[in-house]
Amino acid sequence: MGPDSWGSPIAPELAEFLAWRKMAGLQSRVPERWLHQFDRYCADHHVTLTALAPTVFSQFIDERALESIATQQTRLRLLRQFAEYLRNRGIPVLGPTVPRHSFTYPHHQPYVYTERELQKLFTVIDTWDSPSHSHSNRTVVDPLLFRMVYGCGLRIMEALRLRRSDVDLASGVLHIQQGKNQKDRLVPMADSLVERCRTYAHAMLSDTEDTPFFPGLHGGGYDSSTIYRRFRQYLWTAGISHSGHGPRVHDLRHAYCVHRLAHWVREDQDLTNLLPYLAVYLGHSDFRGTAYYLRLTAELYPDLMDTLERVHGTIIPLVLREESQ
Repeated sequence: MGPDSWGSPIAPELAEFLAWRKMAGLQSRVPERWLHQFDRYCADHHVTLTALAPTVFSQFIDERALESIATQQTRLRLLRQFAEYLRNRGIPVLGPTVPRHSFTYPHHQPYVYTERELQKLFTVIDTWDSPSHSHSNRTVVDPLLFRMVYGCGLRIMEALRLRRSDVDLASGVLHIQQGKNQKDRLVPMADSLVERCRTYAHAMLSDTEDTPFFPGLHGGGYDSSTIYRRFRQYLWTAGISHSGHGPRVHDLRHAYCVHRLAHWVREDQDLTNLLPYLAVYLGHSDFRGTAYYLRLTAELYPDLMDTLERVHGTIIPLVLREESQ
């Protein structure tokens, strides 16, 4: 199916709605992509006009759980407009419920762990012991899980959703499926991490391809809230101050980016060529999210400031806010 084609039972109505939006002068690029995604969903689930209901819209949104709440709400508003458009044409469709007020995330200042803090943190994770550990496999899962988040710059849900088939132990490559913005990508791992994965898989996993790579004690996947609670315990034990605002598990991803950039700068690498590769590795939708880390690196490593400003001074001032999630 090409980018301009439609294939579901409600394809004519979706195409007409998109054309109406364009004639009305409304933004069309992102809504067009979202409407094509909804069309594919309706085709896969054989959704007809008579079957359109709030549950269809909500289930479509639920499949995109990795997206931010703000993005999900924007999608819901677009689908609500579509339902209203159908009602105006005499087709009785009840649209999805949308919160009255838009959700906005509070500004979060990334916490970039020092190498000393990371050493302390992973020492605590590797040697964790508690009376309740027999009721959990955390002592086996967590040392690899958090190393993978940091060592590959993953979002925590990308790691938790990995299946056995997504981890190529022969080539040492992760297959991240349906990450943020519904993007798939390949993430090569360092040799040391690959060896850990092989040892872990041999001890923990069956040959079933669809099993979670990080299974809970009873075989299912982990909930991110469980991982976050453990992470706070590790931070506390490692003596890393924690408040309601962080550090977060996601800050391991921030630390990966900044440490990688600092390493490249010290090696006098050409960041102009390397930043696009880093953007693809991280799953960013464009260059801005990655360039943000260039400015953060300059702020956190004053000894690198002269080099960054001399070689990349035209890039850093363009990045005015965090777009790196």
